[in-house]
Amino acid sequence: MFGHSEDKIDKLVEKKHWDKLQSKFLNGSDAERLELAKACGNSDADESCNILVTLLHDDNEAIQMEAVKSLGRIGNDHTTAQLQWLLSQLPETKTELIQEIHQAIANVKHKQ
Repeated sequence: MFGHSEDKIDKLVEKKHWDKLQSKFLNGSDAERLELAKACGNSDADESCNILVTLLHDDNEAIQMEAVKSLGRIGNDHTTAQLQWLLSQLPETKTELIQEIHQAIANVKHKQ
C-alpha cells in the first residue's frame, strides 16, 4: 500500500500538481509526508520549495530531516533563511539535524 502512494507522490511532483500534493499529502500520514519531502527534492520549482519549508515545521524529526536534505539539493537564498531559522530554534541535543542543516546551507551556498 505504501509503495502506491510513494509512486503517486513522485508522479504528482513530476507533473507539478502542487495543489493536489498540498491538499492530499501535506497533512497526510507520517509516511506520506516523508515521501513528499523526498519527492519535492527532485523539483526546484518554487512550489516544491514552499512545501519543503512547510515540512521544516513538522513535528516528526525524520520528516524535518528529509525536508532539510531536499532543500540542500534544490534550495535558494529564501530557503537558506528558513534553514537558519530552524537552526536557531533547535536544542543543542538535536546534533544530527543540526549537522544536516549546516550541510544543506553549505550546499545551497556552493550552488550559487
